[in-house]
Amino acid sequence: MTRSTVQQAVTGEPGIRPPWQVAAEQPRPDTPGLDWFAGRQAAARARIVQSGLPEPAEEDWRYTSLASFARRWGEYLSAPAGAVVPEAGDPAPGRLPVGGHGVTVNIVNGVLRSLPVDGGAGLTIRSLGQLTADLRGRAENLLLKTDKTTPDKLVDLNTALLGDAILIATEPGCSPPEALHVRLKAGTARLLSQPRLLVDLAPDSQLTLILEHTGGSGALVNAVSQMSLGRGSQLNLIRVQTLPDDGMLLDTTDMELAESASLTVTSVDLGGQLCRQTIAVRLAGPGASATVNGVFLADGKRHIDNHTRLLHQAPGTTSREFFRGIADGHGRGVFNGKIIVMPGAAGSNAALTNRNLLLAPTAEIDTKPELEIYVDDVRCSHGATTGQLDPNALFYLRSRGLDPAIAREVLTSAFLREGLSGIVIPELRLRLEAQLQARLGGEPASKEPGATK
Repeated sequence: MTRSTVQQAVTGEPGIRPPWQVAAEQPRPDTPGLDWFAGRQAAARARIVQSGLPEPAEEDWRYTSLASFARRWGEYLSAPAGAVVPEAGDPAPGRLPVGGHGVTVNIVNGVLRSLPVDGGAGLTIRSLGQLTADLRGRAENLLLKTDKTTPDKLVDLNTALLGDAILIATEPGCSPPEALHVRLKAGTARLLSQPRLLVDLAPDSQLTLILEHTGGSGALVNAVSQMSLGRGSQLNLIRVQTLPDDGMLLDTTDMELAESASLTVTSVDLGGQLCRQTIAVRLAGPGASATVNGVFLADGKRHIDNHTRLLHQAPGTTSREFFRGIADGHGRGVFNGKIIVMPGAAGSNAALTNRNLLLAPTAEIDTKPELEIYVDDVRCSHGATTGQLDPNALFYLRSRGLDPAIAREVLTSAFLREGLSGIVIPELRLRLEAQLQARLGGEPASKEPGATK
């Protein structure tokens, strides 16, 4: 087998196997109640052993190398057993409060650590090993939807090495008044954290879901979420990534919307050394609609890559997408958004916009908005801009007595705050705004730990 560039970067020596092959041969934890998942795991394990991790030679990965991710993973696998620090107890209270009224679930290194006393009428939260027969059927149906799509290497990796997964399910007509806050923490143990979420919204149900990625120093995460929205259901998904400066996160989210279902996504990337997010939305039912908003700050030497795919499969579907990004210091931001309108999706209405700011000559933004349309009678648009702060706006603020650094901070903060306006939970929005303000007005970003581009 020809050695890949990722494998070469990991091992540096001929004859040393890459970490995905080593991990695939290690004994898997025997999780009670997951026998029905074994066949799917074996198939995924066979594929990942052959394919390895994505490479820059692949079009969707041309701007992002996983060599540093694989190298760290290999170091963790080869560390002496005594070097692994076990986790103790649940994580500390989340840094993103929801007013003290939200339901909180803690997941550490992919394992469900705590359940709320009451998830609310019509809301179920269970690990896959705890499922009743009817809930297991819902989980299997959701997994089958993803199985029908093109195999994804990162999803295969997550499936192959999975210890457990968490199902979040609603009953028809259920509308919990409180947000569900899921804290996904990569703990202090030196290992590859593999959280897996399955979210199944029954017809006419509603849910506000906060997914918060945090972790300790050296965090290494490959997260996968699969979501299904039933007819007429509504999901407000708020995803926040605030990993430490040396954290690495691969995050894949796959969503399918049935007839008249409605999805709103707000994605915020503020931390990490290397972060790659993929959002795939299939508008599979007539009248389904999706709004996807994103904000990222790639300062220091951070590398933040956002890939989105919005697939219109049914007539009368609507999508709106707006991503904003800032790159400073030696940071690099990547955005690749694609809208695809399939045959049979006449009457679709889609718009994609990406706006970026470069605050330093050493920073970089790579943007690639795309449209693929295979049917007539649609309304679609896309566009992207990348530039510096408006000199006229800077001059105006300075003419009002603001220091140049303060004027710059005001404009950059305002640019990103617009992307947070869709967060309907005031406490969460204010906390993120304060964090942005601190980052933009704090120590020079070039002092932060670096990442290999």
